[in-house]
Amino acid sequence: MNDGVLWVSFEPNIELFLNFELVIKTPHLQQINYSPYQYKLHSIVSRMHNEENKTFLQIAEWLNTNGYKTARGKTFRSSHTHSIIKKKRMYDERRYKDYKPVIENMKIRVFDKTSVKT
Repeated sequence: MNDGVLWVSFEPNIELFLNFELVIKTPHLQQINYSPYQYKLHSIVSRMHNEENKTFLQIAEWLNTNGYKTARGKTFRSSHTHSIIKKKRMYDERRYKDYKPVIENMKIRVFDKTSVKT
């Protein structure tokens, strides 16, 4: 968030102040902590699901048959393979979301210097 102030003077004794907050959001500060093994699992699961049209159960059975374990060392079930695809998709949606800057709390203040005694 950034505070902004714009100062304008129309007459010698009148000053206008425009105060606002500029809110800028970015998803680029979030990091995903996938291990190389998790990337490999995602690659295998997404390829088998998207290109070979395998079900999540078929993919889980193939992974178990070929000696793969989940990231936590367990045997694969269909829900694990589905979760791998779902969580990566959710991460990608957040990561590449386009946020527009927003101006909030805009206020105009008028300062009349003639009312101030010097």
